[in-house]
Amino acid sequence: MADTTLLKYVVEPYVRGILQREYGCPFHCRRLTLSTGGSHEFDAVSEDGQVVASIKAASGRTAGGKNPSGKIKDAEAELYYLTLALGRERLLVLTDPEFHDIMVRRLSGRLASGLALRLIPLPLEMMQQVRKIQEKASAEVSPTTLV
Repeated sequence: MADTTLLKYVVEPYVRGILQREYGCPFHCRRLTLSTGGSHEFDAVSEDGQVVASIKAASGRTAGGKNPSGKIKDAEAELYYLTLALGRERLLVLTDPEFHDIMVRRLSGRLASGLALRLIPLPLEMMQQVRKIQEKASAEVSPTTLV
Protein backbone atom coordinates (compact mmCIF):
# COMPACT_ATOMS: atom_id res chain seq x y z
CA MET A 1 0.00 0.00 0.00
CA ALA A 2 1.29 3.47 -0.91
CA ASP A 3 2.69 5.36 2.06
CA THR A 4 0.96 8.75 2.01
CA THR A 5 2.46 10.05 5.26
CA LEU A 6 4.65 12.40 3.19
CA LEU A 7 1.51 14.32 2.33
CA LYS A 8 0.56 14.82 5.98
CA TYR A 9 4.00 15.42 7.42
CA VAL A 10 5.84 17.22 4.61
CA VAL A 11 3.39 18.71 2.08
CA GLU A 12 0.85 20.08 4.57
CA PRO A 13 3.51 21.74 6.80
CA TYR A 14 5.10 23.26 3.70
CA VAL A 15 1.77 24.78 2.61
CA ARG A 16 1.05 25.97 6.16
CA GLY A 17 4.45 27.68 6.14
CA ILE A 18 3.58 29.54 2.93
CA LEU A 19 0.23 30.61 4.40
CA GLN A 20 1.96 31.71 7.62
CA ARG A 21 4.34 33.95 5.65
CA GLU A 22 1.46 35.40 3.60
CA TYR A 23 -0.89 36.06 6.52
CA GLY A 24 1.71 36.81 9.19
CA CYS A 25 0.38 34.32 11.73
CA PRO A 26 0.82 30.60 12.53
CA PHE A 27 -1.38 27.96 10.87
CA HIS A 28 -2.18 24.57 12.38
CA CYS A 29 -4.16 21.47 11.51
CA ARG A 30 -7.28 21.83 13.64
CA ARG A 31 -10.74 20.36 14.15
CA LEU A 32 -13.39 23.07 13.97
CA THR A 33 -17.05 23.15 14.90
CA LEU A 34 -19.16 23.64 11.77
CA SER A 35 -22.19 25.90 11.39
CA THR A 36 -24.32 22.73 11.53
CA GLY A 37 -22.96 21.78 14.97
CA GLY A 38 -20.80 18.90 13.73
CA SER A 39 -17.03 19.11 13.35
CA HIS A 40 -14.39 18.59 10.70
CA GLU A 41 -10.58 18.60 10.72
CA PHE A 42 -9.04 21.20 8.43
CA ASP A 43 -5.43 21.08 7.25
CA ALA A 44 -4.57 24.73 7.89
CA VAL A 45 -6.33 27.08 10.28
CA SER A 46 -4.95 30.47 11.26
CA GLU A 47 -4.24 31.16 14.92
CA ASP A 48 -7.36 33.36 15.18
CA GLY A 49 -9.53 30.90 13.21
CA GLN A 50 -10.39 33.47 10.56
CA VAL A 51 -8.61 31.68 7.69
CA VAL A 52 -9.53 28.04 7.16
CA ALA A 53 -7.95 25.89 4.45
CA SER A 54 -8.03 22.37 3.14
CA ILE A 55 -4.99 21.13 1.26
CA LYS A 56 -5.13 18.70 -1.66
CA ALA A 57 -1.99 17.31 -3.32
CA ALA A 58 -3.98 15.51 -6.02
CA SER A 59 -2.48 15.22 -9.50
CA GLY A 60 -4.15 16.20 -12.75
CA ARG A 61 -5.27 13.78 -15.41
CA THR A 62 -5.22 10.02 -14.90
CA ALA A 63 -2.62 7.76 -16.51
CA GLY A 64 -5.19 7.20 -19.28
CA GLY A 65 -5.49 10.96 -19.89
CA LYS A 66 -8.95 11.30 -18.35
CA ASN A 67 -10.21 13.78 -15.76
CA PRO A 68 -9.56 12.38 -12.26
CA SER A 69 -13.22 12.09 -11.27
CA GLY A 70 -12.56 10.60 -7.81
CA LYS A 71 -10.09 13.35 -6.93
CA ILE A 72 -12.51 15.99 -8.22
CA LYS A 73 -15.31 14.60 -6.05
CA ASP A 74 -12.96 14.50 -3.05
CA ALA A 75 -12.02 18.17 -3.59
CA GLU A 76 -15.69 19.10 -3.99
CA ALA A 77 -16.52 17.30 -0.74
CA GLU A 78 -13.84 19.37 0.99
CA LEU A 79 -15.43 22.52 -0.46
CA TYR A 80 -18.70 21.45 1.16
CA TYR A 81 -17.03 21.36 4.59
CA LEU A 82 -15.38 24.71 3.90
CA THR A 83 -18.83 26.23 3.26
CA LEU A 84 -19.79 25.13 6.79
CA ALA A 85 -16.63 26.56 8.41
CA LEU A 86 -17.03 29.84 10.25
CA GLY A 87 -13.80 31.57 9.14
CA ARG A 88 -14.05 34.77 7.10
CA GLU A 89 -11.71 33.34 4.45
CA ARG A 90 -11.98 29.73 3.35
CA LEU A 91 -9.53 28.20 0.91
CA LEU A 92 -9.13 25.00 -1.01
CA VAL A 93 -5.38 24.91 -1.59
CA LEU A 94 -4.20 22.73 -4.47
CA THR A 95 -0.54 21.93 -5.03
CA ASP A 96 -0.67 20.60 -8.59
CA PRO A 97 -1.02 23.19 -11.40
CA GLU A 98 -2.86 20.78 -13.73
CA PHE A 99 -5.38 19.75 -11.06
CA HIS A 100 -5.82 23.43 -10.14
CA ASP A 101 -6.63 24.23 -13.80
CA ILE A 102 -9.15 21.37 -13.93
CA MET A 103 -10.87 22.60 -10.76
CA VAL A 104 -10.88 26.27 -11.85
CA ARG A 105 -12.60 25.32 -15.12
CA ARG A 106 -15.02 22.95 -13.38
CA LEU A 107 -16.00 25.41 -10.65
CA SER A 108 -16.13 28.60 -12.70
CA GLY A 109 -19.17 30.53 -11.46
CA ARG A 110 -20.02 27.74 -9.01
CA LEU A 111 -18.09 28.59 -5.83
CA ALA A 112 -20.03 29.77 -2.79
CA SER A 113 -19.32 33.25 -1.51
CA GLY A 114 -16.26 33.38 0.73
CA LEU A 115 -14.61 30.33 -0.87
CA ALA A 116 -11.51 30.49 -3.02
CA LEU A 117 -9.27 28.06 -4.88
CA ARG A 118 -5.56 28.63 -4.37
CA LEU A 119 -2.56 27.15 -6.09
CA ILE A 120 0.55 26.74 -3.96
CA PRO A 121 2.96 24.74 -6.09
CA LEU A 122 5.45 22.49 -4.37
CA PRO A 123 9.22 22.71 -4.84
CA LEU A 124 10.46 20.38 -7.59
CA GLU A 125 12.02 17.77 -5.28
CA MET A 126 8.90 17.58 -3.09
CA MET A 127 6.65 17.35 -6.17
CA GLN A 128 8.75 14.45 -7.46
CA GLN A 129 8.32 12.62 -4.14
CA VAL A 130 4.56 13.24 -4.27
CA ARG A 131 4.41 11.95 -7.87
CA LYS A 132 6.10 8.68 -6.84
CA ILE A 133 3.50 8.17 -4.11
CA GLN A 134 0.67 9.00 -6.52
CA GLU A 135 2.02 6.57 -9.13
CA LYS A 136 2.23 3.77 -6.57
CA ALA A 137 -1.28 4.50 -5.27
CA SER A 138 -2.61 4.63 -8.83
CA ALA A 139 -1.03 1.28 -9.66
CA GLU A 140 -2.69 -0.24 -6.59
CA VAL A 141 -6.18 0.68 -7.75
CA SER A 142 -5.70 0.16 -11.51
CA PRO A 143 -7.31 -2.94 -12.95
CA THR A 144 -4.88 -5.67 -13.92
CA THR A 145 -5.10 -7.69 -17.08
CA LEU A 146 -5.68 -11.39 -16.52
CA VAL A 147 -3.58 -13.67 -18.70
